[in-house]
Amino acid sequence: MRQLFSRLILGSLLLAAYPSFAGMELNNVIFHFEPGEATRQDIEVYNSGDAPLYVEVQPSVVLSPGEEGEDRIPITDPREAGLLVTPNRLIIPAGASKSVRLVKLANTPHERVFRIAVKPVNSGVEAEQSGLKIMIGYEVLAIIYPNNPTPNLEVTRQGRQLHIRNTGNSNVLLREGYQCQSPDQPREECAQLPGRRMYSGNEWQLELPLDLPVTYYQSTGMRNFVESYP
Repeated sequence: MRQLFSRLILGSLLLAAYPSFAGMELNNVIFHFEPGEATRQDIEVYNSGDAPLYVEVQPSVVLSPGEEGEDRIPITDPREAGLLVTPNRLIIPAGASKSVRLVKLANTPHERVFRIAVKPVNSGVEAEQSGLKIMIGYEVLAIIYPNNPTPNLEVTRQGRQLHIRNTGNSNVLLREGYQCQSPDQPREECAQLPGRRMYSGNEWQLELPLDLPVTYYQSTGMRNFVESYP
């Protein structure tokens, strides 16, 4: 059974012959290119609808990821960007799938972050009847890690104010954070904390619900671990 992921509603309301839904599914929405690992990975795009699916793929480089000034620049030169995404257009028959290949073109001393919009588009065929067609797309995250990825979270606390800063050269995903009254307290009864991906240079100020130790599950690339902060 294909794993489904959260979808981004792109807000395209188009005229179609009959009311319909663009049934597009992806095998994954996060791709990690770690040093010494595979330089090629594929996004599998599956058409679960009953009509051909027309898809556009739009890759961008993310500048200042996670910051207020975050910006996205469309890739025009894959060699300069460091990532090749091909093809940029697909026609997928009903019930079939096709691949979009991601290729890391070079190693880098700095982490590079990409967002890839994968979205269905109108085929351009004139509709004989008016109707509503909701076009649903995905946004894929791709990360090329530096030659020697070394995340470093500096965590300080004043009462219920938790301040986190990543002074390393690669990102860390904070997820499933919690505060428990005791080590024996069932997890579902603990106070749940929001998560965030901390890119290099990011800072995060978090208001805690309780004056208790904080625990976060964390991920760096494909490596998972747990850290607690008093």
